[in-house]
Amino acid sequence: MPFPVYSRNAPLKEHVGPVHVVAYNTTGQYVLSGGQDRKIILWNPNSAKLVKSYIAHGYEVLDIAVSYDNSKFVSCGGDRTIYLWDVTSGSTTRRFSGHMSRVNTVDFNADASVIASGSYDAKVRLWDTKSSSQRPIQLLEEAKDSISTLQIVGSQIITGSVDGHVRVYDLRMGQLCENLMGYPVTSIKDSTDGACVLVSTLDSTIRLIDKSNGTMLQSFSGHLNKEYRIRSCFGDNDVYVISGSEDGKVYAWDMLSRRVVHELKGHGEQVISCVAYHPKKPQMVSCGTDGSIQVWDCS
Repeated sequence: MPFPVYSRNAPLKEHVGPVHVVAYNTTGQYVLSGGQDRKIILWNPNSAKLVKSYIAHGYEVLDIAVSYDNSKFVSCGGDRTIYLWDVTSGSTTRRFSGHMSRVNTVDFNADASVIASGSYDAKVRLWDTKSSSQRPIQLLEEAKDSISTLQIVGSQIITGSVDGHVRVYDLRMGQLCENLMGYPVTSIKDSTDGACVLVSTLDSTIRLIDKSNGTMLQSFSGHLNKEYRIRSCFGDNDVYVISGSEDGKVYAWDMLSRRVVHELKGHGEQVISCVAYHPKKPQMVSCGTDGSIQVWDCS
């Protein structure tokens, strides 16, 4: 079966300086981006139109997560603060502070009642969005270095750290499983069936890990990732693995054969720091240090 061909649409340009994160909402109708210019921008990726800008951060925006019902999103960055936003009004409804250094990563649980945040201070804090308390409801302190990435999946919290470990906390069972990757972890992404996690590390390798026992099932290489946090993802219901690269290309691998099936150029020779795949159709977006967001449609 031939692999789909992706064509590049008109870039989305409004940010000044590097764009660190792009994320679809749950329907794929809109894309949120955050960058060094402290702005968060809501886009319509199909019309290439800017819908709304969100401004509150005092430093660069490093991560964004969207709630299940698309009514709110959470963001974090260099100002050590987690912001909870109302999408329609464009205002912040809650602000959570407590980390001692920049906050690298955030995520919601399934019903958006809890936010997890991971920081350069090597701590993960859990926040109750329904409570008026400013104190975290739980603190995870097992990492020995910066928390670069995390994801909440059901009762599990999966974290990746610069100390080279992927940690899976099962809050329901009260268990912790630690898997040593051997290199700083830049990205994790849970598989659709919840059995595996995709792990990017600073040895220019992406590994598919069995969460139950830590076994490496597949590995993917060919891109360049030695210095920067680069986030990878699954594409087309886990048929593909997709990642940015420090050589200015978006790489896509076939999951089964591990073969590189696409090398897409669209950001010059700049670092592509984040990619996200549409939740319902063959489309993806990428962003990087060139300040642009590229929309890739399957043709």
